Amino acid sequence: MISRHPAVFFAFVAVVCLSSPGVQATVVDFQDLTVPAAGYFDGDPGTLTPGQSVTTPWTSDGVAFSNIYGIDADYGFPYWYGFAYSNQATVMSGTAKGDFADQYLSLPGGGFASSTYAVAYDDGATVTLPAPATVSGFRIANTAYTGLTLLNGDPYGFSLPLPEGGWFATTAIGKLGGTTTGSATFYLADLRTGTVPGVLTTWAWFDLVPLGTVDRIEFAFDGSDKGVYGLNTPAYFAMDSLTFSAVPEPATAVACGLAAIALVANRAHRVRSRLRDA
Repeated sequence: MISRHPAVFFAFVAVVCLSSPGVQATVVDFQDLTVPAAGYFDGDPGTLTPGQSVTTPWTSDGVAFSNIYGIDADYGFPYWYGFAYSNQATVMSGTAKGDFADQYLSLPGGGFASSTYAVAYDDGATVTLPAPATVSGFRIANTAYTGLTLLNGDPYGFSLPLPEGGWFATTAIGKLGGTTTGSATFYLADLRTGTVPGVLTTWAWFDLVPLGTVDRIEFAFDGSDKGVYGLNTPAYFAMDSLTFSAVPEPATAVACGLAAIALVANRAHRVRSRLRDA
């Protein structure tokens, strides 16, 4: 039985509220994943034939990351969308050439604070949380393929170095039960004025607080370098240290709120009693 003494009661409520899931942040650093010998996983099951594809979301720390892998029916080339994960760590000054082979490599080289990191590709890459949560954000970087294309152009002739006034960005769109909650945009390259940082070559923080409470985040890409087939810039980014806090259960939130009100009322009552006794 809980003590009737106010100090004991409010200490008990404080422990319950402060130990609730809503105040404990989860940091997804992808270290629970086993990376294949190739240095990356892009969803390839190794058993597909031309014309076949498979949807295989993968999870890390309870968070699901979308993935589709397939083999083109007409030309037999493999393709993937969504998220891959990687531990490739060749630094920017190493062997990276800025071509398709560098799509799984972060431009800074390796992860932010861990060896494994995620790589997002193309519109529709989706992160699904285990429960509604507020997402602080994550560490973001260009991939070597994207970053070196922005800096030097690509070897295939689709894109020239990003000129003055050019830009490339990804937008995170928050969802809760299918309803859009908000969005946030991060510029992976911004040459629109002389005061912006240019092409991102390090890890940076992508603030997702404006999304509010979400259970899913969808990503889209846009930029100034476009052609008849759409965006010329390779639509990738690298992700590490995704940080979120689960929203407390309604009963817990109500209990904490009522406890706070009761605490204020109790203090007010004690002040009035002391004034009467003075």
